[in-house]
Amino acid sequence: MKLIYSLVLSLLISTISIAQTEKSALFIGNSYTYVNDLPGIINDIAISKGNTFNHQSHTPGGSTLAQHASNSNVQTLLNSVEWDYVILQDQSQNPSFPPSQVANEVYPYAASLCDDIRQADTCSQPVFFMTWGRENGDAQNCEFYPPLCTYEGMQDRLTESYTEMAEDNNTLLAPVGIAWKSIRENHPNIDLYSSDGSHPSIHGSYLAACVFYSVMFNDSLINAFIPNTISFTDAVIIQETAYNSTLENEINFSQIPEAIANYEIIGDSLYFYNESQNYTSLNWIGISQNIISDAETLILNIADFTEMYEIDLMVSDGCIESTTTLQINNLALQYLETGISIFPNPSTGILNYKGEANLLKSVYVYNTLGVCVYKNNQLTTNSWNFSNLPEGIYSIEFTLKNTNKKHLNWVKKN
Repeated sequence: MKLIYSLVLSLLISTISIAQTEKSALFIGNSYTYVNDLPGIINDIAISKGNTFNHQSHTPGGSTLAQHASNSNVQTLLNSVEWDYVILQDQSQNPSFPPSQVANEVYPYAASLCDDIRQADTCSQPVFFMTWGRENGDAQNCEFYPPLCTYEGMQDRLTESYTEMAEDNNTLLAPVGIAWKSIRENHPNIDLYSSDGSHPSIHGSYLAACVFYSVMFNDSLINAFIPNTISFTDAVIIQETAYNSTLENEINFSQIPEAIANYEIIGDSLYFYNESQNYTSLNWIGISQNIISDAETLILNIADFTEMYEIDLMVSDGCIESTTTLQINNLALQYLETGISIFPNPSTGILNYKGEANLLKSVYVYNTLGVCVYKNNQLTTNSWNFSNLPEGIYSIEFTLKNTNKKHLNWVKKN
C-alpha cells in the first residue's frame, strides 16, 4: 500500500547572521559625529546589550568627503584594522545642494572612498551617514537654492542624495535623517538640536546612535543604555523611531546574502529548494539526519522524517553568512486504506495508477496555477499519457466512489 503523510506543523525560521557579539567601525566624518561622542554612545548601547563595539574616528570639523578621499590619514586608518563597517559622513550642507552640483562635487568622492574601503578589506561594509536638515533650513544658501529655505526642503535633498550614494555604491545606509524627521513631526517636544540649530543635542546624538546600533548589530534596542539626561519616556520613543527607520527595505542597498528556502512533498520524497539571494556558497545542514550537502535542491525520503527535525540552509558571500531553518514537526507516515499510488514519479509523460480500480470514480490533473489541464469521469484505463503537458509539478486528484478525494503530486519532466 502507498504511504501518505500527516503534516502536523511546519515552521520557517530565518536569521541573517550578521549580528555578531563583536563589531568594529571606523567613522569618517566631522563635528556631527564627534559632538556628544556619537561612537561612544553606540559603544554604551552595545555594552548594555552584551556586545562589544571597537571604533576609531577621523572627524575634523567641517570636513567633506572630497577632503577625506585625499587624506593620507584616512588611508592609514582604512588599512590599520579589518573594519566591519566604515561610516562616511559629508559636510552637513554639501549633499543638500542642487542635484547637478552634488553629482559633481560629492558623488565622485563617495565612490572613491567606497573603492578604497573595499580595496583595504573586501569584507568591510561602507555605511553612509544620512544627516539631518538644519532646524530652520540653510539661511546661508537659501537665496541660491530655494529648497534650502526650509528644514523640509533641506531634509528632502539630504535624503535623496544619501540614498542615491548608497544605491550607486551598493552600501548600507544609516537613515538618521529619516528618523530625525519622524521625531520632529510626531514628537516635537523632543528637541534634537543644540542651540545653533545645526548640531545635535544629546537627544539628537542618542537618536543617531540608536540608528547606527540597529544597522550594525541588526538588533532591537529594548533595554538599551539611556544617557542620564534623557527621560525614559523620551528614550523609548527615540529607540522605537530609530529601529523602525532601519526596517524600510529601500534603505539597505548592500548586497547582503539572504538565505531563503522552501520545501514540498512529491511522492515519497521531501524536496528542499534553495531560493537564496546574493550568495556564493551554500550548505544544507541537518544534524539529526547527518546531512551536509551543497546541492541546490536537497531531496530526502519521507521515511526519514517521523519526528521533529530541523534542516538549516546556510549561504555566504565569503564575508557574511545567512541561515534559514526549515523545521518539520511530526511528519508521521500512515497507510492509505485505498492503496492509491502513481508511478513513475517523476516521469516524461506516462503516468500509471496502482490501486483498486473499482474504488476510483474520476481523475483530475491541476497545474501549479490551479488550472485543470485534464479530467476524466469515465475511467477505462489505469494509465495515462501526459507527454503533451509542459514540464512542472502537477496535483493529481482522485475522486473515489464514496466521494472521498485523494491528492498526490506528480513531477512531469521533458
